[in-house]
Amino acid sequence: MFESTGEDKYFPRVPDFYDGKNVFLTGATGFVGAVLLETLLRCFPGIKSIYILVRSKKNVQPEIRKEQIFNKKIFEILKEETPEFPEKVHLIVGDISLPNLGMSEDDVQTLIQEVSIVFHCAAIISFTRPLEFTLRSNVLSLCSIIELSRKMKKFDVLVYTSTAYSNCNHLNFPLKEEIHRLPFPANQFIDALINQDNVKLEDLVGHCKPDWPNFYTFSKCLAENVIMDTASDLPIAIVRPSVVINTWKKPIPGYAEENSGIITLIVGAGKGFVKVFHADPNNKMNLVPVDIVSNAHVLAAWRVGTKRCASPFVVNCTATEKFNIKLCEINQILVELADQFPLPQSFEEHSRMIIVPNKFLCFICKAYYHYLPAVVLDGIIRILGKKPRIYSLYRFLDKVMNALDMFSFHCFEIERNNLEYLDKGIPEEDRKDLYLDSSDVIYTDMTLSLPQGSPFYDWKIDRKSQSERQKVKHRRHILIKSIQWTFLTICCLLIYWMFSFFFF
Repeated sequence: MFESTGEDKYFPRVPDFYDGKNVFLTGATGFVGAVLLETLLRCFPGIKSIYILVRSKKNVQPEIRKEQIFNKKIFEILKEETPEFPEKVHLIVGDISLPNLGMSEDDVQTLIQEVSIVFHCAAIISFTRPLEFTLRSNVLSLCSIIELSRKMKKFDVLVYTSTAYSNCNHLNFPLKEEIHRLPFPANQFIDALINQDNVKLEDLVGHCKPDWPNFYTFSKCLAENVIMDTASDLPIAIVRPSVVINTWKKPIPGYAEENSGIITLIVGAGKGFVKVFHADPNNKMNLVPVDIVSNAHVLAAWRVGTKRCASPFVVNCTATEKFNIKLCEINQILVELADQFPLPQSFEEHSRMIIVPNKFLCFICKAYYHYLPAVVLDGIIRILGKKPRIYSLYRFLDKVMNALDMFSFHCFEIERNNLEYLDKGIPEEDRKDLYLDSSDVIYTDMTLSLPQGSPFYDWKIDRKSQSERQKVKHRRHILIKSIQWTFLTICCLLIYWMFSFFFF
């Protein structure tokens, strides 16, 4: 059984709670995890050590990936003010898709003896991966984290990063700050995963109705059920972000990472690659700045770790309703942004993204704007002896977007009472850095801050100068328009020929 060091301590200020503590963080290489790591290092200088779980990826070793984290733009201010901060961060080699997180026995013992606070942010955020792989990574990893937390000698609190859409299969109901119970105990799913019984697993998931839009959101719901069934006696907070976007204020405005959620769509449209989007243009997105998400994590740990909240404490982390913005308004802002700040490595000259609610019309538009140029350009690439990839990229894009249809056509009502409770409890001295109130956020200003804060606007990543890239984009734009106009001309001639043949 775990022993809590915070049982009889009040810790009136948040930094007091973290002073002298050791923290274990998973997901530090991701968007939310990296921002959370920076927040912990910047706001709590009294933290003793932070252990981060990192795996090798694409032949890049964990040690190199750790260095890549600190080379991110959000750590620049910290490097200037506290250049020795990397000494506090210790590498734990592991992988959430492996049993016991793939950690060595020595590392496990270090965590058991030293760590008090656990943040489990790591997850496979994929809408196209198979069911078994997604659940193995997102659910069994949590089981390992819970088992590890129980063994920790100084354990205070575990904060689990879920999603506001873990219950999104219930379209006509508000998304409440409570755990939606599945029709079967969590251990039945876990047994099927451990025994690699995919038939039983698919049968169990198939009986969970209504259907979830993708395996990722279902995996988060199941993970929350694991907490209720196996760890309700532990001090645990569940933080559920909605659609995470760039930083609002800290450490720098406008920081985002290219392959993170809706930012991927923003960058794809800005580079002229994504021209058609199947969605309701009047649908509103539930957005939240990533720095607010990070602050919610550290504040939830403080409140639950000092026994001020019942456990598990569920926090729906989303901005106020006035920050929800229509897709058509986002599109207009993107046009203005692309005109003022051209993106490096752009595919084609930017034009307004077409948002089409009708599925058949969207198919026609995609065929014309995406697939027709892709087939011709891939043919040219193949003739040049290179590997064609444009068509396959559009196929992958469609697969991802199809899994997100529910969010493109439905704006969820998200309860946020516990987030407001956290906000009211922030000590006045800590509000400057640990803010949760989003009533002053203006989406247009946040989006226009992207070029100053985000690395994908840095022209150093492009092999060509801005003027050379503009010429490449312009030539490609002319080529694509020529392909489209040639196709239209042929279609018109065929229609004319058919009418002439049958009616004249």
